[in-house]
Amino acid sequence: MATYRKRGARTQAQIRKMGFPQTSKTFDTKLAAKQWALETEAAMDAGTWVTSLAHSDVLVKDMFRMWFEYVNPIKPFCESKVRSIDLLNRNFGERKVVDLTPKMIMNYGARRRETVGRATLQKELSYFGQAVEFGTTVFDYPLKGNPVREATKAMSQIGMTGGGRCLERRLEDGEFSALIVAAQESKNRQWMVPVIELAVHTAMRRGELARMRWQDLDFEVGTIFIRDRKHPTEKIGNDQTIPMFPPARKALQNARAYSKYGDLVVPVTAAKSITTAFASIVKKAKIENLRFHDLRHEGVSRLFERGWSIPQVAAVSGHRDWAQLKRYTQLKAEKLLSEY
Repeated sequence: MATYRKRGARTQAQIRKMGFPQTSKTFDTKLAAKQWALETEAAMDAGTWVTSLAHSDVLVKDMFRMWFEYVNPIKPFCESKVRSIDLLNRNFGERKVVDLTPKMIMNYGARRRETVGRATLQKELSYFGQAVEFGTTVFDYPLKGNPVREATKAMSQIGMTGGGRCLERRLEDGEFSALIVAAQESKNRQWMVPVIELAVHTAMRRGELARMRWQDLDFEVGTIFIRDRKHPTEKIGNDQTIPMFPPARKALQNARAYSKYGDLVVPVTAAKSITTAFASIVKKAKIENLRFHDLRHEGVSRLFERGWSIPQVAAVSGHRDWAQLKRYTQLKAEKLLSEY
């Protein structure tokens, strides 16, 4: 039988069972403690229980693998999450989970901040923290606390991590034309012409454009069906139909000339190919500080400048609330002046 005792505001469950070493674990609620005790005792009776000491040699790469295999079939990981895990594996994969320390994580964070922003680092560490937390709860890793969460909290206090800052990059006069010309003149990258046009005239994300299929387009009605749009909690089934504006219709019709993969509208098999091609085009056009995602920002802002309401813009961009939408909106003062 398990016994329970208060540890401050938390509850510790302790199990003493003949033939097994004494084991205990502390939880935020007594209900969680009882649930753990019941599951542990059942595993002992079934002969499937493994002491947490057996997990003392688990490597970080194995922790990520077990986390992925357990969670992904139920709640699929997004592309950016998989990329972050790969990066973390390259830096921590061969280390033991029990050897992780807040200082080790902070040193990694300091190195990463040399090349990425605080929001990117925070997202990477949030995935890391999730994996550690899941491992201690489900796989019973012998850790006291979560070193990743502790390090992230300390980094947040000094501004090393945090939310993304408002995006203010809009296309300047002549930049859109310069991008189109550079794409047209780029060997083997002419297919980027309709992609750039679509990014501005539909406000679709890079991944959404790469996944778009001809069967998703209804030229008769004038709509584009987008599968599995980005969502903070729903990774699958968050579908949306958006209007096919005249410039987007023209771009899609022109895209047929470059379609080499049959059903795919954009002739690449990975979204990162768009990023690579766009970087080359930006360099050729001699434009500074412009990312592909800024084209979505431009598209959203143009809709607001046309006088569209928040619900109308969200029906195109897929944003769920104003706080999200505001980050991508930067109205040009001279445009607002002309509308006054």
